[in-house]
Amino acid sequence: MFRIKYSREVILKLLFQIDMMGLNGKKIEEILEENDNFFTNINEKEKEFITGVIDKVLDQKEKIDEIIAKNLIGWKLERLLSVDRSLLRMGIAEAQSSTQKAVIIDDIIRIAKKYGSEESYKIINAILDKVIS
Repeated sequence: MFRIKYSREVILKLLFQIDMMGLNGKKIEEILEENDNFFTNINEKEKEFITGVIDKVLDQKEKIDEIIAKNLIGWKLERLLSVDRSLLRMGIAEAQSSTQKAVIIDDIIRIAKKYGSEESYKIINAILDKVIS
């Protein structure tokens, strides 16, 4: 069974940790090795999905951040909460190889409501709607 919603939450938690601790220069293998606790009860297909999205985010971080920054009106990327930055990066990276763009946006908004501030989902929805729809 492939639990996409659960997998996306794991991706958020790992990307949040990478962003907060400045681990951007590390290889995905090192990060995952150090965070093995995230992978308990995760099957191989879920782990493959999680590592694939995180790889894309890390490989294309500058490009993704540039896309986000261009679409922030009156805000700077650094001003966003780390959770919001991580969700936006995840959504943009995942959407590059998916036809399920509306599903991705809906799920990321759901996660933003759970982990972000009261206003997070509005900013995330506006940006993802412009960028990946």
